[in-house]
Amino acid sequence: MIAPQNRSSTEWFWQRSAIRDIVQLMNDSPTESAVGTAHAGGPVEDRFCTVPMAAAERLGFLLAAVGGGIDELAQGPLAELGLDHHDYTVLAILAVDGPGAQSDIAKLMNKAPGVIVAAVDQLESKGFVQRQRDPADRRRSRVTPTKAGLKALAAADKVGDQLAADALGGLSAAEIGSLHALLKRGLGLEP
Repeated sequence: MIAPQNRSSTEWFWQRSAIRDIVQLMNDSPTESAVGTAHAGGPVEDRFCTVPMAAAERLGFLLAAVGGGIDELAQGPLAELGLDHHDYTVLAILAVDGPGAQSDIAKLMNKAPGVIVAAVDQLESKGFVQRQRDPADRRRSRVTPTKAGLKALAAADKVGDQLAADALGGLSAAEIGSLHALLKRGLGLEP
């Protein structure tokens, strides 16, 4: 599927995705955290998460298990960088999509504007972003990452990449690269 013309691919995916709901359900479920040794006829268990065998034939469940496990394990390392997963997402969106306006960030993250205002307040207090009045509309603030914010984002990206590699330990680096490329193409994020 291709995102509607008036929306970014990222925004369209998160607003329309059942995977978002599955991730939320799995995060709300008591689990340990997605890849390990299968027990005969039973779930796969590892330090990452427990995955029921029922997930093996359901791509959405597998994606949710990996994503939820990475999110859970990233909390500690991100906290050491002064970030949580919302902060990391806001910084990544600002660095790549560059919407600038808090309302645009809220749309891309499918969050209420108040949630984004609080996240930007937190990032600003840490020196990771700065607000400036939009010259085209003085009622709006433009948000941009600072050098410290970009440095924190680069460190958080390393954490995320390492956790993804750990989660997909049964795949080679080339296979992980292929999976990444396929997911981007499947979501319409590249031609």
